[in-house]
Amino acid sequence: MTPELLGEAIVDFAFLAVFLGVLGIGALIADYVFPHIPFIQRYLDRLPDYEDGEEVERQYREELRQRRLARQRRRASRR
Repeated sequence: MTPELLGEAIVDFAFLAVFLGVLGIGALIADYVFPHIPFIQRYLDRLPDYEDGEEVERQYREELRQRRLARQRRRASRR
């Protein structure tokens, strides 16, 4: 191992450490800050659970249908 190679390795590891640090901070923000922002939380709640299964998909579609019907009823009652 030459000193030049070690110097390059240290610089590369520094870049990698900064990159992983930014990813870690972003993950912490996504996990702990975003859920406290109402419009982001509403968006996250509307996303389906990414599970493979017909039963889960059927439940999700039924929940969407129920929300849509409730919204239509609220709009109709305002008139």
